[in-house]
Amino acid sequence: MKISKRFANVGDSSTLKITSLAKGMKSKNIDVAILAAGEPDFDTPDKIKEEAIKAIKEGFTGYTAVRGINELLELICEKFKRENGLEYKPENIIVSTGAKQSIYNVLQALCDEDSEVILLAPYWVSYIEMVKMTGALPVIVDTSLDNFRINVERIKEKINKKTRMIIINSPNNPTGVVYTEKELRELAELIVEHNIYCISDEIYEKIIYSPNKHYSIASFNDKIKDLTFTVNGLSKTYAMTGWRIGYLGGEKKLVEKALMVQTHSTSCTSSISQKAAVAALKLDEKIVNRMIDEFTKRREFLMKKVEKIEGLNYVQPEGAFYLFVDFRNFIGKKFKDSEEICTRLLEDYKVAVIPGGAFGAEGFIRISYAASMSEIEKGIDRIEKFLKENV
Repeated sequence: MKISKRFANVGDSSTLKITSLAKGMKSKNIDVAILAAGEPDFDTPDKIKEEAIKAIKEGFTGYTAVRGINELLELICEKFKRENGLEYKPENIIVSTGAKQSIYNVLQALCDEDSEVILLAPYWVSYIEMVKMTGALPVIVDTSLDNFRINVERIKEKINKKTRMIIINSPNNPTGVVYTEKELRELAELIVEHNIYCISDEIYEKIIYSPNKHYSIASFNDKIKDLTFTVNGLSKTYAMTGWRIGYLGGEKKLVEKALMVQTHSTSCTSSISQKAAVAALKLDEKIVNRMIDEFTKRREFLMKKVEKIEGLNYVQPEGAFYLFVDFRNFIGKKFKDSEEICTRLLEDYKVAVIPGGAFGAEGFIRISYAASMSEIEKGIDRIEKFLKENV
């Protein structure tokens, strides 16, 4: 079988693979605690669903402009200005089939086989694979040495003539770290100095815990703004993962190149989902805040449970809905790596969690608290039992 060189080394998504296996087990009435999900366990708010139903009944079911419907583009511009300090016009925006496609569009438009893309590890599993799909080389900067914070000097060491861009993600998946204004300003200076592009993935922007604050790197000045693609979406904030609505904002000429990728691949995203997105961006923030309040309670509950298990450590999440737990005390003794632990947990103890190796951070495991309190308690109790019986 012959396949393209670019796809020869592209791997599977561990998060989707393990979640799919766990859901398959659950469908067979196997009692699995699923703490692997990268999506809220809440339902999409009714007002959003009602707008989608209305669109269907009114026959709004055809193609739209590839970029998206104007009403939605205008609302996204308003959102960027109000919440991120970014002035954009509809010509600076693309609505895509999820934030993942927004990132993919940019990478395909701007990267070549002789280019390099800097990733900060731990990174979201799809970043490295999407970079590989372009033929570019992923260059990894390990942030575990700095408690998962940005270290500009380490990044600077990796920049050379082939460096095309850097991808950042704050709040971060899988660590939950939120980059400070100081960290981002220092990084912005480095990016501008070396004239490289930046993809700023801000999909978890609203899921943030006090006193932490979100900053958009593109908002600092016009120079960094012109080099940055700010990516966001509705999946996490509005519990709309299946609706597939993401978007990006950036410099007009660069955005046009990303638009060409979408034009000749997926075209527009769902017209119905776009109408639903209009309702989402008009939604009362109280509805979103109730979800954040629940995540806050779960976060506290999960941290207390993990703290009681001897040998486990973690960095307190400042945003998103994951606890990135350090299992390195158990690696190399009984277990080869985090993947072996996660496989054993799923097969023998019926707990689904994601190995840190998938995120470029071997020895860690990502535990999602986008699950009910009872599911979290059941899962952590089983992890504790697993360690007691196997270490």
